[in-house]
Amino acid sequence: MLVDVLKNLWPLVVIQTSMQVIALISLSKRKKVRFENKWIWVIIIVLGGIIGSIAYFYFRGEEDADSSED
Repeated sequence: MLVDVLKNLWPLVVIQTSMQVIALISLSKRKKVRFENKWIWVIIIVLGGIIGSIAYFYFRGEEDADSSED
């Protein structure tokens, strides 16, 4: 029974982990973020799971010449 549940949840785990890694990489490349503190965003992304990653991408702040999205 537990094996069946894990078989069904692995895609969600992969999506969540991927979004968190992408959000953390994006955060590390930015010079400025909303709320002026990157550590707050690290905590939100890591502890918030997929919701924290979505919140980062939604609230991260405007694009500027100093930030890098490469």
